[in-house]
Amino acid sequence: MTFLGRLKFYGVGFGIGLLMVFAIFGQRSCTTPNEIKMQQLVFQYMEFSEKAQCKLKCNRKNETLLKIELRHFEINYDLSDVHKEPCGEYYIQPKKEYDSLYNYKLIIYDCDTISRIKDISFTSTTTCTCP
Repeated sequence: MTFLGRLKFYGVGFGIGLLMVFAIFGQRSCTTPNEIKMQQLVFQYMEFSEKAQCKLKCNRKNETLLKIELRHFEINYDLSDVHKEPCGEYYIQPKKEYDSLYNYKLIIYDCDTISRIKDISFTSTTTCTCP
């Protein structure tokens, strides 16, 4: 068998092996359940209470910026109550590597297809007169 014959034989076997691996594993990703739930909460329609909107304005943020910043946040399941009725309660905090960049934490209520934010707790000492 010549070198070209062996190369073709190897290529056919390698191609069949690739197809088998793709058929078995598909398009799996390395995302954790925490990241998946955060993506679901962020991509749902967000509903802000008046108090949350006031605190965002006071700290010079808006709803769009908050959604972008939530990419660097994670769910703390120790403080969350995911089985709370009628809406699951998720305590959201910055990831450890972004803790110094973001000075707030919040609770998101997952109500079917709506993410409700009732209050945002800022750790900085800004004085807001929100109700």
